Amino acid sequence: FKYDSGQPLYNYDRQYHGTVTMRTAITKSYNIPAVKAMVEITPEVGVEYLKKFGFTSILDTLTELPQGSGNFYTDVNSATAIGGITKGVRNLELTAAYATIANNGTYIKPVFYTKILDHDGNVLIDNTTPESHTVIKDTTAWLLTSAMEDVMTSGTGTSAYFGSSMAQAGKSGTTTSSRDALFAGYTPYYTCAVWGGYDDNAMQKGSDTNYPKRIWKAVMKRIHENLAYKDFTKPSGIVAVAVCKESGKLPIEG
Repeated sequence: FKYDSGQPLYNYDRQYHGTVTMRTAITKSYNIPAVKAMVEITPEVGVEYLKKFGFTSILDTLTELPQGSGNFYTDVNSATAIGGITKGVRNLELTAAYATIANNGTYIKPVFYTKILDHDGNVLIDNTTPESHTVIKDTTAWLLTSAMEDVMTSGTGTSAYFGSSMAQAGKSGTTTSSRDALFAGYTPYYTCAVWGGYDDNAMQKGSDTNYPKRIWKAVMKRIHENLAYKDFTKPSGIVAVAVCKESGKLPIEG
């Protein structure tokens, strides 16, 4: 498979895995199905969704970086589907995006405080009702969550999984030459994203990109101690049916 730029695209293991479901692609962290999905919906639509998820660093027009360099970049392309974002993303925004999926598709803008008063008790800033909007349907959010539950139990996120005492969903990520290593995930209680790398974008020495997962596991396991087990609530709009693995259609006699 090739990007829209004509450059070849490989899965992380440089293997061809044939026809796979999106669930399998997410669980095993295959690149090609994600890019094909971006091509199908168009990068323009994909970028609009990213902005609805709260990403403020997206370049939706050709932008000269750095100014005066003569080099122009845009994120309206298929590489954005697997994290090829020119200016990257802040960890806070990444966490809020995953929290949107955990919150049945509703984005809530992160805040660090609820209210600021002056010395007379007058309200200067009020965040008690945070900004929010719907990004995806609750059924879509649940299907994503269900796939990312498999990431934790049988996919690339197993080293982050802290046991069956709590429902967990998440996704791992690395960039070229392991310059960045990430793990973002959530439970019905909390969402957390862990990034590892250097401020100057230098290569991380060694081959261990699992340490963000181990950090995530240590933090999340601790803050869930003594919390009652919860599962992700399946919306009424989800219907389970048997389909043909090859065609994706309803099976017929024979």
